Amino acid sequence: MSTQFTDFDHRGDVKLRIGPQEESGAYVLFTVCSRSLARVSLVFDRMLYGDFAEARSNQPNDTEDWIVSLPEDKSAPMEVLLSITHGHFQRVPKMLPVDELYDLTVLTHYYDATHILGPWAKTWMTAIEKLERESNELMPRMLWTSWELGWKHSFSATSRRMLLESEASAFSAENHKDPCIQFPPDIIERISTLRTQTIQALLNIFSDMVENLVVVDEKPRWCRHATWMGPHRCESMILGSLTFCLTRAGLWPLPEAAEVGESVMAVYSKMTNFIIHDIGTADSSRVDHNECNPGPYLVDCVQKIMSQIPSPVTDSHQAYMAEQARKLNY
Repeated sequence: MSTQFTDFDHRGDVKLRIGPQEESGAYVLFTVCSRSLARVSLVFDRMLYGDFAEARSNQPNDTEDWIVSLPEDKSAPMEVLLSITHGHFQRVPKMLPVDELYDLTVLTHYYDATHILGPWAKTWMTAIEKLERESNELMPRMLWTSWELGWKHSFSATSRRMLLESEASAFSAENHKDPCIQFPPDIIERISTLRTQTIQALLNIFSDMVENLVVVDEKPRWCRHATWMGPHRCESMILGSLTFCLTRAGLWPLPEAAEVGESVMAVYSKMTNFIIHDIGTADSSRVDHNECNPGPYLVDCVQKIMSQIPSPVTDSHQAYMAEQARKLNY
């Protein structure tokens, strides 16, 4: 068993044991001032001075050391929190990687102590915003961190990136790379729903076009030069070309959005790169069927859908971040 001891207050009256409770497990023991913790965290205040089992008043009279076990907490973020609460500002990192800042904000959120990060939060967030743009894997942690630190622009940008760039597997509990990761309330559900709705709207564009191309004579036909009971060579050529493109893209037969595993951006990229052929000037006539080609129209429809995607960020998210920014004194 390996044990590390750190004194944050040489007159500290309580020891925090961070790590597994098993005797064989390695843990860290921090000597701290209970009043310093209680001043910055209502959770610690209730834990150490309330009715919790860990409270001093609930310890046996013959207990020499007051030890509070926190087996679920991680030692690295706890060390940052304790450095701030005990005035050891020289120990507070000037920079924190995304993973470590995520762990720290999860911890401070749990103890209702995020407000103490104010003097460092802007510097930390400015640094990791640049890193987040380089890796999709960092987005879930960045989403939580920006929400907890009241970083509205980053939260909105990250949630939109997740909506556009995440594959279906990102929202599947059994396939999630880190099922224990925390998310702000309702945001993942909204991102997943909007992703599905957007893909369905894109698929509907092509479903409607196929229906237009197979019209016989019961309603106006797609071909600009169609005549009553006339030939359907124009629509047949376009239909064949369109289904060929969709087949090559893995989208034929047209699936339901829930069956599409790719991201919105992947589907968008495929749809805007279709090359649809038409019969052009048929039989040396003066009629040019190039104007019947639906390619530009389909691209316009796709662009319109993409431009109208709603934001997954709700008013309640905005209100929480505004309050966090106030607490952090931005």
